[in-house]
Amino acid sequence: MGLDRVMAESTSTAVPVRVAVLGGLGEIGLNLMVIECAGRAILVDCGVMFPDEPLLGSGLLIPDFSWLESRRFEIDAIVLTHAHEDHIGALPYLLRVVSAPIYGTAVTLAFVRRRIAESNVSDPDLRAIAPRRSFSAGPFTIEPIRVTHSTPDSIALAIRTPAGTIVHTGDFKIDDSPVDGQIFDRERFAELGREGVALLLSDSTNVERAGRSGSESSLKPILREIMSRAQGRFFLSAFSSHLHRIRQVTEVARECGRRVVPLGRRMAESVRLGSETGQLGFAPGMFLEPGEAEFMTQRNLAYLASGSQGEPLSALARVAAGAHPRVAVEPGDVVVLSSRFIPGNEKTIGGVINGLYKLGAEVYYESVAPVHVSGHASRDELEEMIALVRPRSFVPIHGEYRHLSRHLALAIEAGVPERNCFLLEDGDTLILDGVGARRGRVVEAGRVIIEGGEEGDPALVGERRVLAREGAITAVVVVSAKTGKLLADPYLISRGVVSGNGTSEHIRRAREELAARLLQYRGPFTAGDIALKEEITRAVRRYFSDEIDKRPVVIPVVVEV
Repeated sequence: MGLDRVMAESTSTAVPVRVAVLGGLGEIGLNLMVIECAGRAILVDCGVMFPDEPLLGSGLLIPDFSWLESRRFEIDAIVLTHAHEDHIGALPYLLRVVSAPIYGTAVTLAFVRRRIAESNVSDPDLRAIAPRRSFSAGPFTIEPIRVTHSTPDSIALAIRTPAGTIVHTGDFKIDDSPVDGQIFDRERFAELGREGVALLLSDSTNVERAGRSGSESSLKPILREIMSRAQGRFFLSAFSSHLHRIRQVTEVARECGRRVVPLGRRMAESVRLGSETGQLGFAPGMFLEPGEAEFMTQRNLAYLASGSQGEPLSALARVAAGAHPRVAVEPGDVVVLSSRFIPGNEKTIGGVINGLYKLGAEVYYESVAPVHVSGHASRDELEEMIALVRPRSFVPIHGEYRHLSRHLALAIEAGVPERNCFLLEDGDTLILDGVGARRGRVVEAGRVIIEGGEEGDPALVGERRVLAREGAITAVVVVSAKTGKLLADPYLISRGVVSGNGTSEHIRRAREELAARLLQYRGPFTAGDIALKEEITRAVRRYFSDEIDKRPVVIPVVVEV
């Protein structure tokens, strides 16, 4: 406490620092945070989220950048914590509105190059960083710190600001026997704790899990046992960025006399990037193209398939449907889904598993066998992080509201004063002034849907939810082009409101009410009359609102004949 008091007194006149959340709090995905001071700012991560609502289609969700576009500060850096899509996937869209150097470790930048190469962004300024090597960006000095996670080269950030040090953990767990031997840097976190940390921003994903997350290396003997018993081909599906998992499968395959075949463009590209960055240091010929594998004995093959979340067009989904052009599952084959089921994806994953069983495969997944280890810290590790860093203030990040709430309670139990713990959601801000922290004004934040590589209207997500919840009514009115008079009663077509075949009692009564309203309308009726269309919309919506408490989208159509 003495150190905290000295630091507070020495920084009581500090220039304030604002932390603004544009994504990742209240949800898992869309991670984007702004740290601003004296007209300068840095961004931490910029990720996507995969919709868990069927009405949003197969597109991606990215953060709404409107507030950044209207900003009154300069952005000096975009700093990335690791290579997962929920932290780097929205970069190509961000770079259309922000020009700033991008900092990341070697593996992270390798995946960023791939992501940006798929877009129309040219010549990004990519700058490699390494743990314990600080760099400056505007008024900030940023030190990467080694953490363990499910993708190599993951880092936390110690951000020195005029109002004190901010520690952003990124995604992490504390793995004491990681696959690549790169140990979680407890020593550096403890040193920062002794120096004094103004604010800790900490990963909340696994706060509901007691104890500690298992080591990634614990999977290898399990995979070895399953693969050694497989009579036919062996398939494993995991996130393509999970190079540690790919490395272990490949090592086991080599021990079992099998060659490895990447299936799916993303998986093949990740294997290539892993080889280039030294994460997959295997002899040439260990990895085969699918075409080459056709001439091999099937028991000598192990396939790495993309599609662990049941994505409809993925390699694994096509294999499960018997629709892959080069690979067909047969009785005796073994398939391992080595990832957790992301909430919202259970039905599609279940469909893939059912398809594999129908083809005669033996299928292993997390609920029936220990074939996945989380990359996120469980409660004991989260508590250890708080104890190491000893922050004056605390904000839980990376989680749905329940995760943030439970993590906040854990921090209070661990000794962080309740008045210094803040539960923020997207759009919220926090002000550090060198003495303490307080809430700031809310800024604009939200989600934008991306379909076919193109950015949609930010309102599109809301419109689709309204359509799904309330339905739509098309109201057709036929008028005379010569006289400007009605030629027939209006016709209503319902989609998702009531029966749309015209026999519904509500459709009949709504038509009668609309016809009565149109008789009171002072024409002439023309197809281009905006006031007429507004009157049709009001009449139809009012009826369904009053009668069945629905407010459908009304599409007025005026036809001149």
